[in-house]
Amino acid sequence: MKLLMPEQLALAPPQPGDSLARHYVSSCAGGALIGNVSTEMALLDTGRQQFPVSINHGTGPTDNCYVVSPQTAYSGYAREELQRLHRPWLAGPLKCLTQAVDRLLTAAKVDRLVQVNNWLLSTNLYPADWDGADLAPITELLRSRFPDHGFGFRSLNDFSNAELRQRLQVLGYLAIPSRQVYLFDGRAGAQSAFLRHHNTRLDATLLRRSPYQVVTGEALEAADFQRIEQLYNLLYLDKYSTLNPHYSAAWLQRGHSEGWLQLRALRNAEGRIDGALGWFANSTLLSTPIVGYDTALPQRTGLYRQLTRLCLQEAADRRQVLNFSSGAAAFKRLRGGQPQIEYSLVYVAHLPRARRLVWQVLACLLQRIGVPLMRKLKL
Repeated sequence: MKLLMPEQLALAPPQPGDSLARHYVSSCAGGALIGNVSTEMALLDTGRQQFPVSINHGTGPTDNCYVVSPQTAYSGYAREELQRLHRPWLAGPLKCLTQAVDRLLTAAKVDRLVQVNNWLLSTNLYPADWDGADLAPITELLRSRFPDHGFGFRSLNDFSNAELRQRLQVLGYLAIPSRQVYLFDGRAGAQSAFLRHHNTRLDATLLRRSPYQVVTGEALEAADFQRIEQLYNLLYLDKYSTLNPHYSAAWLQRGHSEGWLQLRALRNAEGRIDGALGWFANSTLLSTPIVGYDTALPQRTGLYRQLTRLCLQEAADRRQVLNFSSGAAAFKRLRGGQPQIEYSLVYVAHLPRARRLVWQVLACLLQRIGVPLMRKLKL
């Protein structure tokens, strides 16, 4: 078992037969392809699996992206979410709480954090053939290499990762809730329950009658990748939050060429792309970190509905589970999405007592306040 740092990886450029993780780390080293991510990328090689690893030293920008920064995830992003609640009676007290949490997180240096299997996505997928039996030596390796850093794993939920979560907690990792995601179980193929929902059927009719042509990544040209970046920005950065990852056209194009990102786009009769999505997938799971459409077009065009239908149909065709991330909760529930609380599992037992205490308080607050609110408000 070994952790290969950037300078070691630079001595041996990835070859065509190398793992997708190896290609991804090489592509994303330095963070140039994702505009607001400041982190160091390494590769964990267990002998059977290879995982990308993000290494933060807590010295990056204060608005570092939440995919590598718990400070942003649990403080900056939370503040932005509160503005969308439109519940003044609740937003006021929660704002005070998030401000207090922000000060605690700063004092605890939570951004000194190493994260295993971090693909710099909103949702990381774990290999179906990894049972976590080697977690103890992984923990010892990280503890010895990073004595002043916390370390852990993002994007765990009890539907997909119950055994992995249990193994981690036995080893002393803290379970820290992060958000509520929506899963669509497509393992029954054409008989999958979500395909029978009324809204899902309406979406299928809309896509079938759509004037748009569905094109794959192989049909895209250089200018199309620029357009997809623009569409992603319109939705995720302009409409939602600038704290979301700033994926560049170069990142999209590299992902397509190296095989770790699969793209679909909606091209109109004039040749312009008005909607697009990108999948990450393994043998059992599917996620969609890239979704974008022209938000200036009339809502009746139904671009998001068409893209959603493409995602759901892909999950059923592959007989896989789609992790459709968080957000647009009511929309996803109407189409059969099943809510699951997502966790980060973080190891801090080797850190000074004061820093450990802050992580423990954070876990307690989110489990006792955050999770009930997410479930009650159906976020």
